[in-house]
Amino acid sequence: MARKRILTASTIPLIAIMTAITTVLTFAVRIPSAPTRGYFNLSDAMIYFSSLAFGPWIGGVIGGLGPALSDLISGYPQWAAFTFVIDGGQAVIMGLIVKKFKPSYLVTGSVVSAVWKVLGYLVAGTFLSGWGPALTEVPGNCVQAVFGLVIGLALFTAIRKAYPPLVRIGNLGYEVSLPEDSKQ
Repeated sequence: MARKRILTASTIPLIAIMTAITTVLTFAVRIPSAPTRGYFNLSDAMIYFSSLAFGPWIGGVIGGLGPALSDLISGYPQWAAFTFVIDGGQAVIMGLIVKKFKPSYLVTGSVVSAVWKVLGYLVAGTFLSGWGPALTEVPGNCVQAVFGLVIGLALFTAIRKAYPPLVRIGNLGYEVSLPEDSKQ
């Protein structure tokens, strides 16, 4: 069985474009949260979309870089490294768990990746602002994860229907069989 290459000439521009879109959507919709000096945003929608559409590793790069760049350009540089690890990890977890577009995989992937995110930001917030302020952010982070999942899933479903080749890019695709002479 041939291994599928993740990083190809066509995936580099894809990662760059999707990272830029994720950065802009994270930056454009910011609702500051006072206790930890963080903010609510639409990053989760793009994290879930990217992990579903492009698989765990490409989704992880997009999900980590986009929100981290938004932190850097929007005045929250103290969060950037945490965001890269937490949000990138969220996309990788979602992408690894959701092997097929089935409700059981989606529910499991959503819950595990959201728990990762909420706990990650609880630890990061504790480090940056203390336990009390970080704890007050937990409900908001839960809402952001759920809201992002709904938007990301809707976006993925709509684009998947409109552009069927998308399912061949990520880990939810069809098995593409190559003619014997083109296999390496």
